[in-house]
This record gives sequence, structure tokens and C-alpha cells, in this order.
Amino acid sequence: MTKSKKSSSKSLKHPLSIDHIARIEGKAGIEVEYDGAEVKIVKMNVYEGPRYFEAITIGKPVEEAVAVFPRVCSFCAAAHKITAVQAAENAIGLTPTEQTIKLRELMYLGDFIESHALHLFLLALPDYLGYPDAFQMSQDHKDIVKAGLQLKDIGADIQTTIGSRYIHQENALIGGFGKLPTKKSLETLAARLTRLYNASEEALENLVSYRNWPEVDAERVHLALQPYDGSYTMLGDTVFASDGDKFKADAYKIRINESVVRHSFAKHGTYNEQCFMTGALSRYTLFGEGLSSRAKELATMYESHLDPNNPMSNNFAQAVELVHFVHRAEQIAETLSEELKPYEKRIKPKITKAGTGVSMTEAPRGLLAYTIRVDKSGKVSETDIVTPTAMFLPIVEDDLKRMASALSEQGVSDKKIIGQKLETVVRSYDPCVSCSVHVADVQ
Repeated sequence: MTKSKKSSSKSLKHPLSIDHIARIEGKAGIEVEYDGAEVKIVKMNVYEGPRYFEAITIGKPVEEAVAVFPRVCSFCAAAHKITAVQAAENAIGLTPTEQTIKLRELMYLGDFIESHALHLFLLALPDYLGYPDAFQMSQDHKDIVKAGLQLKDIGADIQTTIGSRYIHQENALIGGFGKLPTKKSLETLAARLTRLYNASEEALENLVSYRNWPEVDAERVHLALQPYDGSYTMLGDTVFASDGDKFKADAYKIRINESVVRHSFAKHGTYNEQCFMTGALSRYTLFGEGLSSRAKELATMYESHLDPNNPMSNNFAQAVELVHFVHRAEQIAETLSEELKPYEKRIKPKITKAGTGVSMTEAPRGLLAYTIRVDKSGKVSETDIVTPTAMFLPIVEDDLKRMASALSEQGVSDKKIIGQKLETVVRSYDPCVSCSVHVADVQ
């Protein structure tokens, strides 16, 4: 990364406004308020207009609603689809088959692989290698970009094979799937994933020459979902916190609260009235022992890069996860190809009474929570969605203030350098701004 240059000025003298943070999903900016002596407030302004997914699904048949929810974001469509479907099933008392659960996990793994590849290779690595964007980086590092695109493609193809298409997967339904993949298609996915083992390590290989910036070091609380089978995956029903607490996912509203802030179309989340971190670094911090042998070996080798108190470690944690998820997806695809029940029928929902269902999963960027209430006619009467980005926005702002304050104290006054540093900190969280804005309220 570009090193900070000291200015002859003692500190930043004026407020700083960044209208658009480059290389993140969605539209957001940064505003630094400075009183002439110190940095007072740093805000991450989310400009995207609110989209009321919780409101527009009220009164819709629940099966129609779960087709609408993935439109929250194309990057995280599988995450929203599976989480919404699970919440709907819990509301109506439907238990899916083991095969359905495994197929959903494989589809979700495709989402993780595609999302992490996009973030690491095209959005984050230009910061580390000193390029303004991936296009210019590709001129000197074709192999890096090629590896990233190969991983992004296999992630998309997994989602297409299981969900019928790689965005807004209509084949994933309450109670199962409209059509099951073939044995041959699963075998093909497994073979392709095996050939991508080396590519999955490319991001980590190019990150380990760099160190985290100490300016954003700070103790923080991490939240992550305990995997259902003791391994390292995105499905489970209990949330663990690094402060030693844990709680059932269906009780998330007791511990995780949202509030409206004036400067953002996204709400801000807190855990027990404090800001917290969720995402790849949190998953690794709490459940890293469940990683595949190769991913765990690499994590141990570069343990100093995985500092739970530095948000930039989230990039390294995603790189380790990418290795793990490619291996896990290959294993699940191979197992399913051998054990596939090609004539298993979808369990069609039968709704006879009202009910409320809750589901939490680990989206690529962290905890994702859905609550869906269904009336006795099978229509949605209430919905609550809390996204990862909305959860971690407060701690992003804390880290931005830490960085801005440190640069001011170091005598850095060049707004371009400050802006680049602040944007890099934001990108380390891999925020999905579009996911966050649907929860806004108009006052």
C-alpha cells in the first residue's frame, strides 16, 4: 500500500467530504468533521434511495414473497433467498429433507465463492498492489485477474446449476427445489472445483506481503453463527459473541437492535447497545477450528495477518475462507453426485394457521436475519430483515474516525492521501450498501 506522506502542516485543517467510495457495492460517501483541533465525527453517508422490501411483501402469498426478497441485492441473492425460505418454512412448520439442506448449502457456497472472488481480486487487491482499479491492475497482473474471474465464474455456475440462474435463483423454493440438478452436472462442478485449488490461494498469496495499518487497531466484539455440523459453514441456529455470550438465532431481536440515523438511508445495528463486527474475520475468530485442513494450515502460517482487532484482517480472513469454501463445495458436490435422489419431490407447503418464523445465516459479509409472519391464509403479515452491512456500519464509522484522527496527529493534510486511506478501510469490510438501504424509514 502507498505509505502516508507527512505534510509540513500539523494536521488536517478543514472538513473532508468524499462523495463516492470507489470499489464497493452501492453508493456511499464519507464525511469528516474537524473543529480545527481534532477530528470530531466521521460519518459514512449512504445515499441510495430506500427500497421497502419489508413493506411491499405484506399481503403477498408467502411463496411469492420469498421470490421478491432476493431482489434486495444481486450480489447476495442466494443468501437472501435461502434465509427467507428458511424463515418461511419455520413460520409454517415445514422441515426440508437432508438432500434439500445440502443442495441449499452448495448454492450458498457458490454465492460465497463468487462474492469473495469479486471483492478480493477486483475491489481489494488494487489497494494493496497500488492500482486505482482492477482494469489497470490487469495490465501488469493478468494471472491474478484470471484466477479471480475463474473463481467468480465457478461460483456463478454453482448457483445456476442448483438455483436455475446465478442471480435471483427461482428454482430454490419453500420445501425444496423446482428441479433437481443431474448427477453429471454435480460431477462436473466437483471436477472444476478441484482444478481451482491453486487459484483459490492466489488472493492470499498476493496479500501476505502487506501488513495491517495499526491506526485502526482497537478491541472489538465479533458475532458469528455457530455452524450446524461443527465444521465451517453458513447455516446454524446459535449466535456466538467474542465476549463469551451466545444466544439463539430466533431471539436476535433481544440482543441486536437497529436505529435510524440522520445521515444515512440505512439503519445502524448494535449488539447489547455497542457496535460490533460481523463477517469473515468474525467467523474465523470464533470458529476457525472448523476450517478445512488446507485453509487451517494457511491461516496458521499467516496468523499475524488475522488480527481480530484490526478490520483490515477481514481481507485476509476472506482469502482463507475462499480456500476453504472451494474445498467444501467440491466435497459436497462430489457427495451429492454419489448420493443424489433424483426423484425426490419438493415438500409443498400446507398452511392451516398463522405462524412466525425466524432464520439467521452467514452471508458473505456477515450475519443476515429474517423474521416472517404468515397469516392463516398463507399471506405475509409482517417481515423484519437485518443485513450484515446495517449491523457493522457503526463500527466502520468508529474505524474511520480512528484512521482520520491518527492521520491528523501524524501531520497528514493531503486530502487525496487521507481519502485513499479512509476508502481502503471501508473496503476491508466489503460492505453491500444495496442490502442495507432497504431497511430505512421515512420520518
